[in-house]
Amino acid sequence: MSEYTPSALAMLTEFFAADDIEHTARRTGFVKRASKITGKIFLALVTFGVWSDATTTLAQLAAKVTQLGEQLEVSPEALHQRMPKRALVFLQAMIRQALTKVQALEKVGDDGLFTYFTKVYLVDSTGFGLPESLKDLFPGAGGSAAKAGAKIQTVWDYKSSGFDHFALTAWNIPDNKYVDTVVA
Repeated sequence: MSEYTPSALAMLTEFFAADDIEHTARRTGFVKRASKITGKIFLALVTFGVWSDATTTLAQLAAKVTQLGEQLEVSPEALHQRMPKRALVFLQAMIRQALTKVQALEKVGDDGLFTYFTKVYLVDSTGFGLPESLKDLFPGAGGSAAKAGAKIQTVWDYKSSGFDHFALTAWNIPDNKYVDTVVA
């Protein structure tokens, strides 16, 4: 399992205002009353943690909370109580906020650089292992890698400052072949 950086919470609150995270946690029902598991703690846990490891247990996630620098202990049961519906709604809202912030960022390139193009795509993916029981639906990369895995494929249009495409694909589909699918 990867270790957290000492500044995981600081990095999160540099991107999201801490008050915004907690407001979203309450608005979505993830946090209903005073709790050790705040929106900020949970977001740091799943963002900087080992969430993509298909074998991670709730006990391991609860143990990771102590590494966030907040000096608090959380039980696996406390995490389980928020899974999956409340956590899913909260995380979806935070992803929407992140995408809104990214879309509002000022362009960094020369405006004249892409004048003659109608679209300029930036394409990337991120992969993660899944439980082996999903290998027929989401085959892994092969070899000594996970038997099951997925990729989130994203396509950003630089000219319009927006995402043109998102997809969840099997891990064994090479990015260069997937780009042909997007362009087509």
